[in-house]
Amino acid sequence: WGQPFYASVSHLVNMVQRGPWGLWSGGTNLSQLAIRDSVSGIAPLQSGGTVVEKGFQTFTIDSLPAGSRYTVTYTALIKGHKSVVLDLPAFLTFSNASLNDVSMFGPVVANLTLRLNSTDKIYPNHGVHFAGFVCGFFLSLLLLSLGFLAINLICARARKNSLQQRKKRGDSDPEYAVCNMSETVKEEAAFEDKMVDIMVLEEPQNMYQALENLEMSSLLQATSSLESSRVQMYKDVIAALLASLRSQNHMSQQAEQRLLSVLHGQLMGMEGKLKEEHVARMATLAAQCNLETREQMEAEHRREAQEKAQAEVLFRHADQQELLQVSVLLEKLHKLNQSQLQRSLLVKHEEASARVQRQIVEWRRVELHKIFSEELEEATRMGELEKNVARSLLHDYFTCQNQLEEVLDVVLANQRCMLGERHAQRRFLVHSLYSLKGLISETFSKTSSQMENCFKEHGRGSDVSEEQREQQLDKVQKELVLVKQRLDEALNRERRAMHCGLVKKRRELISDMLQGHKQRQRELSALSRGGLEGERAEVDPAQHLLCWQSLLTTQCQELGELINNLDEEAAADIRKVTMRLIHSSMAEVKVIQAASQALLALGPPQQPDAGATAGAGTSALSQAQERLHLEGKGAVRILQASRDSLRQGMMREQRAQLEMRARARAFFRSLCSSQLTLSDEDLLRMMLEFQKCLSRMDHCLVVPHALSRSKLQTALTSWRKEVLEEQTEPSQPRGKSTEDRQRAGPSELLLFRKKMEGRIQLFEKEKEMENTIMEKVLEEMQGEREVELQSQVDGLAVQMAALHYQKAERRTRVLETSRALLTVQSLITEELRASRSLASAPIAQSIQNHYLGLEEAEHQLQREHAELESLETGPSKPPEHKLPKHSDASANEDEGEEEDGRLFRIERDSRMAAILHEALYKCDQVTSLQMERLQEANARSQAMEDLKEQLELKRLYSNCDQDLEFAARLVRQSQISTEVLLEALRLLLPTLPESELLSLIDALCPKQPTLLGSTEQQNPRFQEKRQSLLERLFMNPRPEAPRDIMPVLVQEKGREGATLLTPQQLQLQDSVLISVGGASVNSETVGAVMVDIPTTGERVFVFRSPPDPLSTQGTTDCKRKKRNFLNLKKGSVAPMDRP
Repeated sequence: WGQPFYASVSHLVNMVQRGPWGLWSGGTNLSQLAIRDSVSGIAPLQSGGTVVEKGFQTFTIDSLPAGSRYTVTYTALIKGHKSVVLDLPAFLTFSNASLNDVSMFGPVVANLTLRLNSTDKIYPNHGVHFAGFVCGFFLSLLLLSLGFLAINLICARARKNSLQQRKKRGDSDPEYAVCNMSETVKEEAAFEDKMVDIMVLEEPQNMYQALENLEMSSLLQATSSLESSRVQMYKDVIAALLASLRSQNHMSQQAEQRLLSVLHGQLMGMEGKLKEEHVARMATLAAQCNLETREQMEAEHRREAQEKAQAEVLFRHADQQELLQVSVLLEKLHKLNQSQLQRSLLVKHEEASARVQRQIVEWRRVELHKIFSEELEEATRMGELEKNVARSLLHDYFTCQNQLEEVLDVVLANQRCMLGERHAQRRFLVHSLYSLKGLISETFSKTSSQMENCFKEHGRGSDVSEEQREQQLDKVQKELVLVKQRLDEALNRERRAMHCGLVKKRRELISDMLQGHKQRQRELSALSRGGLEGERAEVDPAQHLLCWQSLLTTQCQELGELINNLDEEAAADIRKVTMRLIHSSMAEVKVIQAASQALLALGPPQQPDAGATAGAGTSALSQAQERLHLEGKGAVRILQASRDSLRQGMMREQRAQLEMRARARAFFRSLCSSQLTLSDEDLLRMMLEFQKCLSRMDHCLVVPHALSRSKLQTALTSWRKEVLEEQTEPSQPRGKSTEDRQRAGPSELLLFRKKMEGRIQLFEKEKEMENTIMEKVLEEMQGEREVELQSQVDGLAVQMAALHYQKAERRTRVLETSRALLTVQSLITEELRASRSLASAPIAQSIQNHYLGLEEAEHQLQREHAELESLETGPSKPPEHKLPKHSDASANEDEGEEEDGRLFRIERDSRMAAILHEALYKCDQVTSLQMERLQEANARSQAMEDLKEQLELKRLYSNCDQDLEFAARLVRQSQISTEVLLEALRLLLPTLPESELLSLIDALCPKQPTLLGSTEQQNPRFQEKRQSLLERLFMNPRPEAPRDIMPVLVQEKGREGATLLTPQQLQLQDSVLISVGGASVNSETVGAVMVDIPTTGERVFVFRSPPDPLSTQGTTDCKRKKRNFLNLKKGSVAPMDRP
């Protein structure tokens, strides 16, 4: 092994076959024969193969006739020097060229295995081994110490990192986040633990407020889940539409996969931006809310301190009993004020948070439509899609999006109804648990009062002293208090013990159901993308959306029923434990009653039976249970009425959403049909805006609920302030001195106390006013929603007006620029005439080329106009890229005849009643068919009118292009500086932005001018540069007019004559001519003369520059004229801003 090892490899393809008697037998001719030889582990030295793929070399031959051989031989160097086994297979592929159709065969595999046996001898070096051991030992100690430090840091940040990862991960697509599905399900299941926390751990007086907060959180979570389903349905619709295009051979599989991957990447990037934006907004909102809460609470504390100080001054000379009562009233009032303030701030912050989430949701929906439209345009530019196919795809996409919005309206209404029923049932359960607390308090209070009454009745004729009876009664009451305390402690202990079991059971059941739901959604989503290439089936997007609707509705009902059942079971378990502990406490109460009975038995026999006290606790418990049972029946009736109301509201909401969307679509159709001109591109643009509007018309879950709570609290606060103002106005104290205030009389003390009591009663009356005020709030919100929807619909009309305004602005801009270029041509022509260089050969050639260019453009436009008119009036079908897909005339006629035959066909053997019934049934079909035909005809007419406008605009662009080219030649011939030309254009185009003026200057004065005008016209780089500058000047590129049919233009007479001005219309001595199209211009220069031009109808203002005192008399006329034109800025009509 001291020297390299070489191997010689040969491949033989033998096409020689012998018959049974040694004769040559017939064979098959092979073509496109290729040998793909593996060379991994070896290095070919003398080989005729080509390396196309790493690790393989390829030998090819065009044909191999029957009865011949093909041999390949090369030498290779073995790279390795160890005992290895090298597998070097060779693959042979060929095609059969003897048949009419060429078919590929293969590959045929020829295996080659090389075994290398190493005979190297190893001589160990013990010094190196020892040095390696020492280095490894110290290195391991260092790594071990660093490992301990790293473990401490990692453990401290593990929970924080996992929480951040969960937040960043969020709800992802089931198709691309299968591994995160279980974690998402666990988080959703853990969210439902809050209800168990409320029932088990929350204090009874805080249960209702905690339940309201839980409802808001549930709405937020349901909204997030529904938005995830919306995005998934959006992806499924796009995948189904693209799969349909691929099945119709309008798109290749590679283009489909590329477009889907790009869309997925765009969506992922959008979600990342949305999360960052949401986190930033929520952080800002939290800081604002904290600051507002702090300021409001500090102001409340100052007001409370002021009231306490006022009370101390008033009650300084009052007795202790009155002071104590007022202190209790003030404390209660302050608690109510703080509670009301905290609730108001909470609902206000919830409203702000809901609006932030709604803005993020709406932004996501708008971006989804925008991303698809942009990527479709990109695919069209790349040539992956034809233009008419892309337009058809967009029309289908918008149709599917309308269906998606209707599906989500149904799902949203069901979700709202389910959440409403869940909240109503939870209120019922919380009320039942709160009643148990009342049952305990009522039972013990009645038992205590009954024991006290018994002791009082027994003491009237008993020999026991009053002091002994009081001591015994205090002892019994203390024992009752101890029993109640032990009962509360036992309840808390039992409930905490139940908490883990309830949570574990709920999580398991909810997780299993959610896991199944996610799996079914994933399977349904996979149907839109199909399986393998041979197993893919076309999916109808409309039917697929209906499947999503059925699936989401069913899953919503299943999950709602499961959670309701779990809530009922948890409440039932808590009630059982509570009643068991209550009965055990009643047993202890009976023991106390028995002890008191023994004491009462010591009295005289004529006293009433003291054993009546034995049933005091039992009778109190039975009475409380009976009352609780009656209240439960009433609560059940209220719960059932709430469920019925919610279901009716769900049906009303679905009908209202359908009617609202139908009205919006009718408005959009009438808006589009009322336009005189509307191209298919503009129609698609308006449909995109309309789809954005439709996506914001849903009746969301969070914002109405948060807004109603906020408005309710605001209305209650306003009502309470109004009532307080009405009460304080008649009782305002007159002006008094400080001593009189300090010596407050009994009437003022009583008035202050009544004022406190009245303010407390207002809080109690609020509960009675909530229903009435809530109805007004809902009516107000309904009106605000209608106004908001109307404003959204009106925005479509604004978009349409903006569309037409842009077209008018482009036309006006090109007309103004053409007029300015004509003026520049006139000025330069007069300068050249004054310098006697107008008759030179280059200028004459430029004028001739300009005239020929205008004439050629006019002839071309006339031909295109005639061809467009023939398409409009003739029966032939227009090209697909000219008119929208709805304008296929011949296909529409054939389909119309078939539809008419189907609709108006009658059965001759039928009765007259059956015929009339069928006619009435088909009346709606005929009406809808006629409406569709009318809309198609209107769309064709609008498209034709738009083409005419494009032809007219193209004519203006062509003339402006010719004027720009001719003016550029004149500028080069006259050698005018760029600064002076810029000043002149500022005067001629005062409304044009500075950047566009600079672009026009670049087109007129190129940095590298050519010598001859003909050379300029033939220079493609110069033409491209001038074209780009012209497009930049007019803001938008030229309208895409058909190449085979150019835009029609209104012919303007005297086009060439208007280029130059006659000598009679010019005054050349010390003057500057500026044509302003009839507009009056003021000037500070000396000697402004207005000249009317009869041929054009314009006014030419002649501004004479004052004579230069420094100019010499020997200056020639040519130089004097040129100098005056270059000093045009001295005759400016308005102040100009320097660039």
